[in-house]
Amino acid sequence: MSDLTNKQQEYGEKYEKHAGSPKSLKWFSYKAAAARYKQIVSDINFEGKSILDVGCGFGDIIPYISAQTNEFTYTGIDMMEQFVTQAQTRYPDFTFIKGDYFRRPMEERFDIIICCGALNSQLPNVMDYRQKAIATMYEHANEAVVFNMAGGSPQPVNKDSLGVYYADSREVLDKCLELTSRVTFKQQYAKKDFTIALYK
Repeated sequence: MSDLTNKQQEYGEKYEKHAGSPKSLKWFSYKAAAARYKQIVSDINFEGKSILDVGCGFGDIIPYISAQTNEFTYTGIDMMEQFVTQAQTRYPDFTFIKGDYFRRPMEERFDIIICCGALNSQLPNVMDYRQKAIATMYEHANEAVVFNMAGGSPQPVNKDSLGVYYADSREVLDKCLELTSRVTFKQQYAKKDFTIALYK
C-alpha cells in the first residue's frame, strides 16, 4: 500500500468517525484549528490576491481571510473527496479541487499559497517529503507561502495517536532559509506548533 493510500485511508476512517468535525482533519478541537488559522492570516495581506489552500480540509480558514479582506479569490485543494465535497457545501462561492498538490502541482500560479496542518503526517523520509513540499509551494507562489506544522524546538516527543509527526522547528526553518532569507517564524502561540511564512 502506498504512502498516499495509507494517508487517504487514515483520513477516511477519521471522517467516518467524526464527519464534519475538526477531528476528521486530525485537529483536537475547533479551538485548536482556529488558533492555527489565526496565525496563518495574521501577517499576510490577502487583499485582492489569488489564494491556494493546500490540504484545505473543509475550507474553514475562509471566514478568517474574509474577516480582514474585502476581495480575494480562493481555491482549495485536498486529496480527500469527502473533504472537498463538505467544503463545497459549506462555501459554495469558492472553488475546491480534489488532488494531491505535493505530487502533482497545479500549473496555475497563485499570489499566496497557504497550508494549515497538511504537512503533519508521519511518512517515510518525512523531512525529505516536507522539504520538497515546501519548495513546491514556494516555486508556484507569486508573493508568499505560509504554513504551519506540529512541532517545536527542542523537538517534542511524539505521543499522540493521530498519526502526527512532530517536527524540529529549527530544522524546518533552516530548510526554508535555503529557499529565501525573507522568512518570518512564530512559535510562541502554542506549545507544539509553529508557523513559517516565506516571501518572494
